[in-house]
Amino acid sequence: MSLFTSARASAISLRLTGLAAGVAIVAGCAAPVPPAAPVAPGGGQAPAPDAVVRLLDPSGREAGRAALADTAQGLDVRVQVSGIAPGAHGFHVHANASCEPGPDPQTGQTVNFGGAGGHFDPGLSRNHGRPGEHHGSAHAGELPNIDVAADGRGALAWMHPHLTVKPGPRSVMGRALVVHAQPDDYESDPAGNSGARILCGLIEPAAPGPVAGRAILEGSNVFPEGIARDGRSGDVFTGSSSEGHIYRVKAGAQAQLLQAGGSPGRQGAFGMKLDGQGRLWVAGGPGGVVSVIDPVSGATLGQTLPPKGLHVFLNDIAIAPDGAAYVTDSFHPVLWRVSTAPGAPMAMEPWLDLRGTPIRYLPNQINLNGIVVSRDGRMLLAVQLSTGQLWRIDPATRGVTQVRVEGGPLTGGDGLLLGERNQLVLLRNATNEVVQLQLSDDWSAARELRRITDPRLRYPTTAAWGEGGRLIVVNGQLDRQKSPPPVLPFDLVTIDLAR
Repeated sequence: MSLFTSARASAISLRLTGLAAGVAIVAGCAAPVPPAAPVAPGGGQAPAPDAVVRLLDPSGREAGRAALADTAQGLDVRVQVSGIAPGAHGFHVHANASCEPGPDPQTGQTVNFGGAGGHFDPGLSRNHGRPGEHHGSAHAGELPNIDVAADGRGALAWMHPHLTVKPGPRSVMGRALVVHAQPDDYESDPAGNSGARILCGLIEPAAPGPVAGRAILEGSNVFPEGIARDGRSGDVFTGSSSEGHIYRVKAGAQAQLLQAGGSPGRQGAFGMKLDGQGRLWVAGGPGGVVSVIDPVSGATLGQTLPPKGLHVFLNDIAIAPDGAAYVTDSFHPVLWRVSTAPGAPMAMEPWLDLRGTPIRYLPNQINLNGIVVSRDGRMLLAVQLSTGQLWRIDPATRGVTQVRVEGGPLTGGDGLLLGERNQLVLLRNATNEVVQLQLSDDWSAARELRRITDPRLRYPTTAAWGEGGRLIVVNGQLDRQKSPPPVLPFDLVTIDLAR
């Protein structure tokens, strides 16, 4: 279903998780709740679900399903479980988008579904409480216990006044629902003394969408940005914008740390490209370094820097057929060019001073960002993130003209990806959109074909072509580097453009 096969790994890993389409939903019956909690929804027809969950036990057996729907009163949560021990079972929304094994928050030992993290706490209350309490004073992820009868079946219907599946800080979309072995006492920190995690499932859109798969990148400070894929081997490379690490994942295998950040002098990893010799080029962002890496050994083959004293942000790279690399600078109004002549050191030149072109850099903004080159090397195309303008650049004359765009806004345009027959993919990070455009033969004009959005897109930055014409999109979450915190784990999602 995707480029990657499932793999369980430790500190640094990529793992594929299938993404659920719609499932049949059955309305649950109301279960007893603590007196302080709001009244659970009464009988009658359950609302059409906006999100669904398949609850699995540690062996992968499905043991329950849940449906969530936004209403005027709050988030309607309905769940049914089967095949678990009779009695009351703690039930919570957990913070992370993972049901993998992970550390128990109390003991630090690896436990089933530990990857789901702690209870969802958007108000940063750091306080275990009762279902329905205001999210500023208790975990918003608290839900009533599920009462399970002697036959192993249980059901719950509950209206949570402070949660939603719509985008926003209190959205539970993409997070995890967890059922515990023991009842929640609604008092003990951090989890109500509710015992082991016995069922877990990801909260995903009810309607089938374009996302066909997901690859997980572990680590709480990764903030991935760039991506490159080797079409011959199938290897995929991505990097950490905050730490500078470069990761490689082979098809059907566990991901590996290819090169650690700071090797040498690279503190961040942004745009990436593979050249005709199979070498991996990496733009270093505000650190100002461009590195060339052996994608097999991880050795640095070369690096270069712009002149000292400039306030630069080397953001993306395009490799021309002659081997020259064109590098966008989001802060300094220059298009850099790097050449690697045989026997000569890498050299970075200020190839085009943009102050003498129609491009106008906005102060304190991200300006030129994604860049692509035509297959014959006769045209470059770059997007200016701050304005949404597309710019065509002629390498022969260094002339710059604005591309006429028929369609909606392209502000927030980040990565660009060139497809067959002059089709262009543009990632709008802040609006969580993938935009498909059709370029004219001379790249002087572009026409919008389609906009793709999905709740599982989280500040998408760049993309690469995967198998069968699918897109592998980096969810950078660069808007969550300070507050609110990122949705963990970080991931890449595979988008089926045929859906």
